[in-house]
Amino acid sequence: MFLFVSLVLTAVVASWVAWRVKNRAMLRKSRDIPGPPTVPGLGNALSFMGPPERISDVIGEMRQQYGDVFRFWLGPDLNVIVSDPEEAKSLLSNNKTSTKGPQYKYMTDYCGQGILSGSGPVWRKRRKVVIPNYGRRAVQSYEVVFNQEADVTVERLKKIPEGKTFDIYDDIVRGTTYTVCQTLMGLTREQTLKLPYLEAVITESHDQYLIVFKRMTKWYLQIDLLYYLTKLYHQQQVFIKKMLDLGDSIVRLRLKILETMTDEKKRELLDSKSDEKSNTELSVVDRLVLSNQIPEYDEILKELFTAFTSSQEATAKITSYLLQMMAYHPECQEKLYAEIQDVLDANEKDVTDEHIKQMTYLDMVFKEVIRLFPIGVMLQRTLTEDIKLRNVTLPAGCSLVIPIFHMQRDKRYWENPNAFNPERFEPCKPIPEAYLPFSHGPMDCLGRYFGTKLVKTVSVKILREFRLTSPERYEDMRLVMAVSVASVNGYPVQLHPRNVIQN
Repeated sequence: MFLFVSLVLTAVVASWVAWRVKNRAMLRKSRDIPGPPTVPGLGNALSFMGPPERISDVIGEMRQQYGDVFRFWLGPDLNVIVSDPEEAKSLLSNNKTSTKGPQYKYMTDYCGQGILSGSGPVWRKRRKVVIPNYGRRAVQSYEVVFNQEADVTVERLKKIPEGKTFDIYDDIVRGTTYTVCQTLMGLTREQTLKLPYLEAVITESHDQYLIVFKRMTKWYLQIDLLYYLTKLYHQQQVFIKKMLDLGDSIVRLRLKILETMTDEKKRELLDSKSDEKSNTELSVVDRLVLSNQIPEYDEILKELFTAFTSSQEATAKITSYLLQMMAYHPECQEKLYAEIQDVLDANEKDVTDEHIKQMTYLDMVFKEVIRLFPIGVMLQRTLTEDIKLRNVTLPAGCSLVIPIFHMQRDKRYWENPNAFNPERFEPCKPIPEAYLPFSHGPMDCLGRYFGTKLVKTVSVKILREFRLTSPERYEDMRLVMAVSVASVNGYPVQLHPRNVIQN
């Protein structure tokens, strides 16, 4: 036994020494970057051991103490926070930061090595494959489905008793899920409703995001052997099986459509960049299958899940936040309702691009919502080379971290930054540099047009039919960092029909 322990300790020490020798340049340069004291082997990992809702406070406290550029260690990973807006944007546009950070590896079990968690040539090729389905013209062609599913969501909400408190996210995410399946995935509504495990994926995805974030921030869960012994690992594996079965069913449905096309037609649709119909006649599924960029079938299914969850879950959260903010701020809600009534005639049912363009206050509300509750809380990139900033050099091999959530609530750039105030986005006012809700540079948000239009369409439809209230107050909100920003208490609202008589 003594010999075994001695061998283990020797191996650990040898690994530690080898790591220090290999990373001696990074270790030397890191000493010039301010940051909290570390614990041998763990770095600053113990600071992140609290509940998920404390993570934001920990980062905020470090920023306050060490400034716009500081470092912290998560085990062997050196992370450097940069929250100066000018430097952050410059870094996100730099080709030396085009590699995703090490924490993204905990997403690969779900999303593979591609669009969300991948880097370099693989990421670039796969993004290019699916981008036609996310462009402005493609999103415009989804307008009919956006409106139809928003109407279905409204009808579902009408069945909830007036004044009853409920979490509106549950209804919103079903609507956005069915919308994504009928647009990006290329299915009919009937096919969507028959998909296996769809309900499970809808209801369990949030818990999976929490598991990923726990692995990102809890040092002991980053040790694979320890993680495999936890119930979290078992939950993850059960979910991934359901996720892959769901994706397989979607692919099989689309393959039946592809079998009806000639090879010439497929090539024509893949190569076409200008024809609007061609952009969406092939779904994201079709493009992933036909591109020959992904030889492994499971990897196709994981890339498919990336497109699925980043579209339906993200838009549902933003929509829920927007509606919740209207419930918390009745004066803003009435102003937005008046705008909706002014732009949409009583006999106009569908929300179009032209209507949305005229709703300037809706745009202000939307921008304020994604300022306060960005989908990407922090961005992480691995530096491939040293980068010199004004006062310090970031060493190659470190992880650059851009704290979007904190930048967008920084009192230096925003007056009363934690308050909900859409007027700060009036068209005549300049938007501060510290505003990166869709990231920045070549790795910016792929689904920004899709998400923006879907959120606005659903919100208009609901606010046109209901006045929203809530038993809670905005000041009492508790947020948790789980890859994106989530509300600890959900999105509790109450509905009161407007009783609008339409011709």
